[in-house]
Amino acid sequence: MTDQIVNEWITEWHHVKDDENEKVSIFSVSILSNEDLFQAITHVLEESDRFRPLYNDIISTLFKFYRTSSQKKLQLFVIQFIPSLISIYLNQIHSQKKCVSLETLLRGILELENSADDKITMSTRIPNINLPSIFHDPGGVSTTWLSEGELDRLSARTVKVVRRPMLIFTEERVRAPQRLPLCTELWWIFNHRLPDLHKHPVGSYLKTISKMITQGIGIVGPQRTHQSGIKIILSSKLLIEMVQTVYFAVYNGEPIHAEQVLEEALNRANYQLWADSILVCNAIRNYLKSTDVPVQEEHSTFKKSIITNASFRTKKLPEDIPIVESETINDEIGGSGDISSLIAKSKSKLPHLLSKMKRNSVVVINEEGDVETIASATPPERKKSISIDSTAV
Repeated sequence: MTDQIVNEWITEWHHVKDDENEKVSIFSVSILSNEDLFQAITHVLEESDRFRPLYNDIISTLFKFYRTSSQKKLQLFVIQFIPSLISIYLNQIHSQKKCVSLETLLRGILELENSADDKITMSTRIPNINLPSIFHDPGGVSTTWLSEGELDRLSARTVKVVRRPMLIFTEERVRAPQRLPLCTELWWIFNHRLPDLHKHPVGSYLKTISKMITQGIGIVGPQRTHQSGIKIILSSKLLIEMVQTVYFAVYNGEPIHAEQVLEEALNRANYQLWADSILVCNAIRNYLKSTDVPVQEEHSTFKKSIITNASFRTKKLPEDIPIVESETINDEIGGSGDISSLIAKSKSKLPHLLSKMKRNSVVVINEEGDVETIASATPPERKKSISIDSTAV
């Protein structure tokens, strides 16, 4: 089923790639929101040894998508696979497998992004006492010694647009010192495009991050055991980019899972003794504890509810509950509270009792409050009991 979905996707692309831009645009919008296609491609990428010919076709098609600069939706479609591609790339590197095509795709995405006219700008906010940061909370800092004008002046000067240094490759192959910077730059691009992507792959992103962090690590927290596999070498900067994705997932459908992955990232940072990663993870964790984390919503298909007569039998409606008018009964029988409670208790048994009554029978209430039927043509003598209905049925 997986290979069938992928083959149909590749075949459809070959049919529309030479057509006019309108068909390509419709095609790009449809595949970007296709959750089954995303899962199928991810599965083929992770099982590259099993789907080797199909794997190479996917890598080639994704690179063609990103080269189509006129269709931004196609580029977004490729960007949503960056976490999976980086995870597979690092796994293959540490397993000493050949990954020339995958490495070419990752390097091509970065170079195309650097050569684009609309480059992603990076804005940096310098911390001050007026605005919150990972270093402090302005609510606990006294600013009474500063005037409002000075605070506004500080706020206006905190945001700076910084040009991010480009990673330049001088050789045909990506060397070992450049692999982690390459992955960090690609994940940074992914985080900036993340708000434009659909939300259905967010859970897959968290699983990929969790696997990369915990794989091959013996001590990763109280809820985790030893993770089999080769330990993936990460860098502090790459882990920080992953944590930004986790923070995005908290407010986009996966708050519980995201908090678990955040704890794993903190444990990995402590394991590696990365001070900047520990600072970021603790800042996000403390912020989430001090605020209301959104409730996780279940992503399920729309279910229709058919209202039938059985729907009303599941719960007794207020209209079906008999209401006992105690004042009227007390007036009729002399205002005795005990007798009114007797009648109210007996009246609730009438529907069941009337269904079993025989012809020419009457209903009476004895001293214990039980309702009885007497098969008699004439009502019994009223001594110590009260008749509710003396009419023969």
